[in-house]
Amino acid sequence: MKDATVTINYESFQTIKKNADKYDELVRAKEDVLHKNHEFIETLCTCLEKANEQKTAVNKQYYIAEGIKEICSHFDLDLKVKYGELDEGKAPKK
Repeated sequence: MKDATVTINYESFQTIKKNADKYDELVRAKEDVLHKNHEFIETLCTCLEKANEQKTAVNKQYYIAEGIKEICSHFDLDLKVKYGELDEGKAPKK
């Protein structure tokens, strides 16, 4: 059966191809969602790590605010509606 030949009609072939294309599209969509979620988590972890490294509260607040902005962006939340005025702290000098 290794080199067997199968014959199917064109309509059956089109149905199989259509389902295969749908499957490929779903796999790509899933990979896109996983990639976006991975980037989101990496950004949040970076914000937390940088906040933890800071010596002053205003610099810590800057990275916490960046994390909150990322959360709002990721979940399509309006920052002003959800949190009102956000204390954005002060970016540390490089």
